[in-house]
Amino acid sequence: MNKLSLVDTAYMMLRERMVCGELMPETLLSENELAEEYQMSRTPIRHAIARLESEGYVTALKNRGVLVKDVGGKEFLDLIEQIQSMLFYSFEMMKNPNREIYLNLDSLAAHVEVQRTAEKRNDYPLYTEHHFLFMREIVESLNNGVMLNTFDSFRDKLYMYSIVRFKRTPHIKHYSAIGINRDTLHALSNNDYNAAQEVVLSLIPITRERMLATGQF
Repeated sequence: MNKLSLVDTAYMMLRERMVCGELMPETLLSENELAEEYQMSRTPIRHAIARLESEGYVTALKNRGVLVKDVGGKEFLDLIEQIQSMLFYSFEMMKNPNREIYLNLDSLAAHVEVQRTAEKRNDYPLYTEHHFLFMREIVESLNNGVMLNTFDSFRDKLYMYSIVRFKRTPHIKHYSAIGINRDTLHALSNNDYNAAQEVVLSLIPITRERMLATGQF
């Protein structure tokens, strides 16, 4: 491998472990230990960490190592509001008969079904993954590459927050997002884009209420 590919490999492996909650927030990492674990020199590890720090996943502590950062409640709500705005705009565009938009309702229904099955199996990572994939398909239907890239850029932080919160509060019921997607799908199946907008406008108040109830905000 060349140095660039080693950097990418270290970056992707570390990022995946953080997003999936394997490396929980407040975990202190060591460049030396990571280099030994990944069987590479410290240089690609250091560059990977710098990239993760620029994205807000870690913070370097002078002479102490690297700390995995938490996604704060305010940041999570801000990102949810961004998704809410994207979905609302998507449904507004669907009202325009001159805008060619193809939305695969069968695919959206499949995401909801996976969520339903995952809830029965208590597979929260799979449940959460398809919650955001459902929303991503709606944004993708606009064929706006910039908007889709923006969605993808913060989706992992939303996923990370959800998984970390699930691990920290196992005594609390977490399977509520399926209601939002199910109601959205119902509205879209009836071509009722106003109703779909009403559903997504409930994202912020529902999220805020749940966070307050669980002491997350």
